[in-house]
Amino acid sequence: MTQKEHYTFGDTELAARRLQLLARVFEPSSARLLGCLTHADGAVAIDLGCGPGHTTRLLAQHTRAAKVIGLDQSPKLVEAASRRYADARLSFAECDVTSPPFPAPPAAILCARFLLTHLRDPERAVRAWAGAALDGARLVLEETAFMIAQEATFFRYYALVERMQAHYGQRTYVGRELSALAQRAAPEWVVEASQIVPSLLLATEMARLHSLNLQTWSQDPFALANYDARELVDLGARFDRIASGTLDTPPISLGMGQVVLRRS
Repeated sequence: MTQKEHYTFGDTELAARRLQLLARVFEPSSARLLGCLTHADGAVAIDLGCGPGHTTRLLAQHTRAAKVIGLDQSPKLVEAASRRYADARLSFAECDVTSPPFPAPPAAILCARFLLTHLRDPERAVRAWAGAALDGARLVLEETAFMIAQEATFFRYYALVERMQAHYGQRTYVGRELSALAQRAAPEWVVEASQIVPSLLLATEMARLHSLNLQTWSQDPFALANYDARELVDLGARFDRIASGTLDTPPISLGMGQVVLRRS
Protein backbone atom coordinates (compact mmCIF):
# COMPACT_ATOMS: atom_id res chain seq x y z
CA MET A 1 0.00 0.00 0.00
CA THR A 2 1.20 3.52 -0.65
CA GLN A 3 0.13 4.74 2.78
CA LYS A 4 1.39 2.84 5.81
CA GLU A 5 -1.29 1.66 8.21
CA HIS A 6 -1.46 3.38 11.60
CA TYR A 7 -1.05 0.84 14.40
CA THR A 8 -2.44 2.60 17.46
CA PHE A 9 -0.90 0.25 20.02
CA GLY A 10 2.74 0.57 18.94
CA ASP A 11 5.63 -1.89 18.97
CA THR A 12 7.48 -0.92 22.16
CA GLU A 13 8.44 -3.35 24.93
CA LEU A 14 5.25 -2.34 26.72
CA ALA A 15 3.26 -3.09 23.56
CA ALA A 16 4.92 -6.52 23.34
CA ARG A 17 3.85 -7.25 26.93
CA ARG A 18 0.33 -6.24 25.99
CA LEU A 19 0.36 -8.61 23.01
CA GLN A 20 1.58 -11.46 25.22
CA LEU A 21 -1.34 -10.94 27.61
CA LEU A 22 -3.74 -10.57 24.67
CA ALA A 23 -2.54 -13.89 23.29
CA ARG A 24 -3.04 -15.64 26.63
CA VAL A 25 -6.56 -14.24 27.17
CA PHE A 26 -7.80 -15.17 23.70
CA GLU A 27 -5.82 -18.36 23.09
CA PRO A 28 -8.72 -20.72 23.98
CA SER A 29 -10.98 -19.12 21.37
CA SER A 30 -8.31 -19.14 18.67
CA ALA A 31 -7.19 -22.67 19.48
CA ARG A 32 -10.73 -24.01 19.05
CA LEU A 33 -11.05 -22.21 15.72
CA LEU A 34 -7.72 -23.42 14.35
CA GLY A 35 -8.41 -26.91 15.63
CA CYS A 36 -11.23 -27.16 13.09
CA LEU A 37 -8.77 -26.94 10.18
CA THR A 38 -8.05 -30.66 10.10
CA HIS A 39 -8.81 -30.66 6.36
CA ALA A 40 -6.42 -27.80 5.59
CA ASP A 41 -3.06 -29.55 5.46
CA GLY A 42 -0.34 -27.98 3.39
CA ALA A 43 3.29 -27.12 3.11
CA VAL A 44 2.95 -23.50 4.26
CA ALA A 45 0.81 -21.54 6.71
CA ILE A 46 1.11 -17.76 7.04
CA ASP A 47 0.31 -15.66 10.12
CA LEU A 48 -0.61 -12.18 8.89
CA GLY A 49 0.35 -9.46 11.38
CA CYS A 50 2.19 -11.92 13.62
CA GLY A 51 3.51 -9.40 16.17
CA PRO A 52 5.85 -11.20 18.59
CA GLY A 53 4.80 -14.59 17.23
CA HIS A 54 2.17 -15.92 19.65
CA THR A 55 -0.44 -16.62 16.97
CA THR A 56 2.26 -18.12 14.77
CA ARG A 57 2.96 -20.63 17.54
CA LEU A 58 -0.76 -21.46 17.69
CA LEU A 59 -0.81 -22.09 13.94
CA ALA A 60 2.09 -24.50 14.33
CA GLN A 61 0.39 -26.31 17.21
CA HIS A 62 -3.04 -26.68 15.64
CA THR A 63 -2.32 -27.25 11.96
CA ARG A 64 -0.22 -29.80 10.12
CA ALA A 65 1.60 -27.24 8.00
CA ALA A 66 5.22 -28.17 7.41
CA LYS A 67 6.30 -24.53 7.56
CA VAL A 68 4.64 -21.68 9.48
CA ILE A 69 5.69 -18.13 8.58
CA GLY A 70 4.85 -15.03 10.61
CA LEU A 71 4.75 -11.69 8.78
CA ASP A 72 4.61 -8.22 10.33
CA GLN A 73 5.45 -4.66 9.35
CA SER A 74 7.33 -4.01 12.63
CA PRO A 75 11.03 -4.98 12.58
CA LYS A 76 11.07 -4.87 16.41
CA LEU A 77 8.24 -7.38 16.74
CA VAL A 78 9.64 -9.64 14.00
CA GLU A 79 12.99 -9.70 15.82
CA ALA A 80 11.25 -10.47 19.13
CA ALA A 81 9.31 -13.32 17.50
CA SER A 82 12.47 -14.78 15.97
CA ARG A 83 14.18 -14.76 19.38
CA ARG A 84 11.21 -16.22 21.25
CA TYR A 85 10.29 -19.00 18.83
CA ALA A 86 13.52 -20.54 17.55
CA ASP A 87 11.99 -23.58 15.85
CA ALA A 88 12.71 -25.30 12.55
CA ARG A 89 9.01 -25.07 11.54
CA LEU A 90 8.65 -21.36 12.39
CA SER A 91 10.17 -18.36 10.64
CA PHE A 92 9.41 -14.65 10.59
CA ALA A 93 9.82 -11.82 8.10
CA GLU A 94 9.16 -8.10 7.90
CA CYS A 95 6.76 -6.88 5.22
CA ASP A 96 3.54 -4.96 4.55
CA VAL A 97 1.01 -7.68 5.32
CA THR A 98 -1.75 -5.92 3.36
CA SER A 99 0.03 -6.12 0.00
CA PRO A 100 1.24 -9.40 -1.52
CA PRO A 101 3.49 -10.76 -2.88
CA PHE A 102 5.01 -11.85 0.43
CA PRO A 103 8.48 -13.24 1.16
CA ALA A 104 6.91 -16.70 1.41
CA PRO A 105 5.65 -19.46 -0.90
CA PRO A 106 1.92 -19.61 -1.69
CA ALA A 107 0.10 -20.81 1.43
CA ALA A 108 -2.49 -23.49 2.14
CA ILE A 109 -3.51 -21.68 5.35
CA LEU A 110 -3.53 -17.96 6.15
CA CYS A 111 -4.57 -16.50 9.48
CA ALA A 112 -5.28 -12.94 10.63
CA ARG A 113 -6.29 -12.30 14.24
CA PHE A 114 -6.94 -8.77 15.51
CA LEU A 115 -5.51 -7.35 12.29
CA LEU A 116 -8.47 -6.14 10.21
CA THR A 117 -9.52 -3.82 13.03
CA HIS A 118 -6.34 -1.81 12.38
CA LEU A 119 -6.84 -1.44 8.61
CA ARG A 120 -8.60 1.38 6.77
CA ASP A 121 -9.75 -0.94 4.00
CA PRO A 122 -10.02 -4.50 5.34
CA GLU A 123 -12.01 -5.67 2.32
CA ARG A 124 -9.16 -4.72 0.00
CA ALA A 125 -6.71 -6.63 2.17
CA VAL A 126 -8.85 -9.77 2.25
CA ARG A 127 -9.17 -9.70 -1.53
CA ALA A 128 -5.42 -9.12 -1.93
CA TRP A 129 -4.54 -12.08 0.28
CA ALA A 130 -5.96 -14.41 -2.36
CA GLY A 131 -2.78 -13.64 -4.30
CA ALA A 132 -0.73 -15.32 -1.56
CA ALA A 133 -2.94 -18.43 -1.37
CA LEU A 134 -3.03 -21.74 -3.19
CA ASP A 135 -6.26 -22.83 -4.85
CA GLY A 136 -8.45 -24.29 -2.10
CA ALA A 137 -6.46 -22.57 0.67
CA ARG A 138 -8.21 -21.47 3.86
CA LEU A 139 -8.11 -17.95 5.28
CA VAL A 140 -9.03 -17.71 8.97
CA LEU A 141 -10.19 -14.34 10.32
CA GLU A 142 -10.86 -13.56 13.98
CA GLU A 143 -11.90 -10.12 15.24
CA THR A 144 -13.87 -8.54 18.07
CA ALA A 145 -17.60 -8.23 17.31
CA PHE A 146 -18.77 -6.67 20.58
CA MET A 147 -17.66 -5.83 24.12
CA ILE A 148 -20.31 -5.09 26.75
CA ALA A 149 -19.48 -4.07 30.31
CA GLN A 150 -21.59 -3.07 33.28
CA GLU A 151 -18.80 -1.10 34.95
CA ALA A 152 -18.49 2.51 33.73
CA THR A 153 -14.68 2.35 33.49
CA PHE A 154 -14.83 -0.24 30.72
CA PHE A 155 -17.75 1.48 29.00
CA ARG A 156 -15.88 4.78 28.83
CA TYR A 157 -12.64 3.13 27.73
CA TYR A 158 -14.33 1.33 24.83
CA ALA A 159 -15.93 4.58 23.68
CA LEU A 160 -12.55 6.34 23.65
CA VAL A 161 -10.88 3.53 21.71
CA GLU A 162 -13.70 3.40 19.16
CA ARG A 163 -13.52 7.16 18.58
CA MET A 164 -9.73 7.10 18.16
CA GLN A 165 -9.82 4.17 15.75
CA ALA A 166 -12.58 5.84 13.74
CA HIS A 167 -10.30 8.87 13.35
CA TYR A 168 -7.78 6.60 11.62
CA GLY A 169 -10.45 4.96 9.45
CA GLN A 170 -10.49 1.78 11.54
CA ARG A 171 -13.39 -0.20 13.05
CA THR A 172 -13.19 -1.49 16.61
CA TYR A 173 -15.97 -4.03 16.08
CA VAL A 174 -15.09 -5.21 12.58
CA GLY A 175 -15.72 -8.78 13.81
CA ARG A 176 -19.45 -8.33 13.29
CA GLU A 177 -18.83 -7.47 9.62
CA LEU A 178 -16.60 -10.39 8.66
CA SER A 179 -19.11 -12.49 6.77
CA ALA A 180 -20.46 -9.55 4.75
CA LEU A 181 -16.94 -8.26 4.16
CA ALA A 182 -15.84 -11.65 2.87
CA GLN A 183 -18.84 -11.91 0.55
CA ARG A 184 -17.95 -8.52 -0.93
CA ALA A 185 -14.40 -9.82 -1.50
CA ALA A 186 -15.77 -12.54 -3.82
CA PRO A 187 -15.06 -14.17 -6.21
CA GLU A 188 -11.61 -14.73 -4.73
CA TRP A 189 -12.99 -16.22 -1.51
CA VAL A 190 -16.00 -18.36 -0.59
CA VAL A 191 -17.35 -18.29 2.98
CA GLU A 192 -16.98 -21.78 4.41
CA ALA A 193 -17.90 -21.02 8.05
CA SER A 194 -18.99 -17.92 9.92
CA GLN A 195 -20.00 -17.34 13.53
CA ILE A 196 -19.89 -14.89 16.41
CA VAL A 197 -18.78 -16.72 19.54
CA PRO A 198 -19.90 -15.12 22.82
CA SER A 199 -17.94 -15.47 26.03
CA LEU A 200 -17.62 -13.97 29.49
CA LEU A 201 -14.14 -12.77 30.39
CA LEU A 202 -12.96 -11.98 33.89
CA ALA A 203 -12.89 -8.25 34.59
CA THR A 204 -9.52 -8.65 36.32
CA GLU A 205 -7.97 -10.07 33.13
CA MET A 206 -9.53 -7.47 30.87
CA ALA A 207 -8.51 -4.67 33.23
CA ARG A 208 -4.88 -5.82 33.07
CA LEU A 209 -5.06 -5.88 29.29
CA HIS A 210 -6.76 -2.49 28.99
CA SER A 211 -4.33 -0.92 31.45
CA LEU A 212 -1.45 -1.91 29.15
CA ASN A 213 -3.46 -0.74 26.13
CA LEU A 214 -4.06 2.61 27.75
CA GLN A 215 -0.39 3.10 28.52
CA THR A 216 0.45 2.57 24.85
CA TRP A 217 -2.25 4.56 23.05
CA SER A 218 -2.44 7.43 25.57
CA GLN A 219 0.64 8.82 23.79
CA ASP A 220 -0.96 8.58 20.36
CA PRO A 221 -1.14 12.00 18.66
CA PHE A 222 -4.94 11.85 18.43
CA ALA A 223 -5.28 10.96 22.12
CA LEU A 224 -2.89 13.73 23.16
CA ALA A 225 -4.83 16.29 21.14
CA ASN A 226 -8.39 15.21 21.97
CA TYR A 227 -8.52 13.42 25.33
CA ASP A 228 -8.21 14.78 28.85
CA ALA A 229 -4.92 13.45 30.24
CA ARG A 230 -6.32 13.46 33.79
CA GLU A 231 -9.24 11.28 32.72
CA LEU A 232 -6.86 8.77 31.13
CA VAL A 233 -4.81 8.64 34.33
CA ASP A 234 -8.00 8.08 36.34
CA LEU A 235 -9.09 5.29 33.98
CA GLY A 236 -5.71 3.63 34.38
CA ALA A 237 -5.94 3.84 38.17
CA ARG A 238 -9.40 2.27 38.16
CA PHE A 239 -8.21 -0.52 35.87
CA ASP A 240 -5.39 -1.21 38.31
CA ARG A 241 -7.90 -1.48 41.17
CA ILE A 242 -10.09 -3.84 39.15
CA ALA A 243 -7.07 -5.93 38.14
CA SER A 244 -5.95 -6.27 41.75
CA GLY A 245 -9.43 -7.32 42.87
CA THR A 246 -9.95 -4.35 45.20
CA LEU A 247 -12.81 -3.11 43.01
CA ASP A 248 -15.25 -5.96 42.45
CA THR A 249 -16.54 -5.86 38.87
CA PRO A 250 -18.82 -8.15 36.82
CA PRO A 251 -17.28 -10.00 33.86
CA ILE A 252 -17.09 -8.54 30.37
CA SER A 253 -19.40 -9.94 27.71
CA LEU A 254 -17.40 -10.29 24.51
CA GLY A 255 -18.19 -11.68 21.08
CA MET A 256 -15.54 -12.91 18.67
CA GLY A 257 -16.31 -12.88 14.98
CA GLN A 258 -14.76 -15.95 13.36
CA VAL A 259 -14.78 -16.68 9.63
CA VAL A 260 -13.12 -19.39 7.56
CA LEU A 261 -12.83 -18.61 3.83
CA ARG A 262 -11.79 -20.93 1.03
CA ARG A 263 -9.81 -19.76 -2.00
CA SER A 264 -12.10 -20.40 -4.93
